[in-house]
Amino acid sequence: MRIEIQNMEVFYYKDITEGIVALPAEESKHILKVLRKVPGDSILITDGHGKLFDVEIVEGGRQCIVNSKFNSVRESGRNYYLHLAVAPTKMMERYEWLVEKCMEIGIDELTPILCEHSERKIIKEERLANIAVSAMKQSKNLYLPKINPLTPFKEFIKRPIEGNKCIGYCESTSKDYYFNKITDGSNTMLIGPEGDFSKEELNLAFENGYKGVSLGKTILRVETAAIVACNMVAVKNFKTEQ
Repeated sequence: MRIEIQNMEVFYYKDITEGIVALPAEESKHILKVLRKVPGDSILITDGHGKLFDVEIVEGGRQCIVNSKFNSVRESGRNYYLHLAVAPTKMMERYEWLVEKCMEIGIDELTPILCEHSERKIIKEERLANIAVSAMKQSKNLYLPKINPLTPFKEFIKRPIEGNKCIGYCESTSKDYYFNKITDGSNTMLIGPEGDFSKEELNLAFENGYKGVSLGKTILRVETAAIVACNMVAVKNFKTEQ
């Protein structure tokens, strides 16, 4: 059942259950110190898997204690699954922006991939996860995507992945437009680093069932390409509410 939450504060706690619950330190601080919530105030909490709980604050102090009641399961509104595998950008701020915007549009899984031409070889996975949580709460999308560790391209490409598998790259060859390849099932899209995929990486992708696709006639930055791909999948599968 879908409920209206546009005018309500939504918070995240993956272990939320019915009954008296002590919220974690970070959410407690935000609720009590930043938003100045007090006992008797009501908020909503999601577990990041679509479940929504009505919550009344019963105690403040150093930790926020709440009385939680299960409300409903809010459908994601998506009939597809989108997994983006994207090489980290040289400037990490751009990759963090990518995570935020894709979360707002709708993504189910993100894997940072380490490619032959990658300039950045280290990421802070926990920080990306925190950005995803913030974007989830802001957009009131109750489904938190899975963010995987940085994975070498050659390891990722050989994983058994079901559904539609595509790879976007800059090399001027005959490629179909990504929008035409998108399905209403599982979609996995690979996007390389600023220096693009190497020829060996492209060949490995083709050998493992990936189809080469284009995201348009212009050369896009890594983060722009990821957001364009994410938006294409959302638009292709868009359905108005009944």
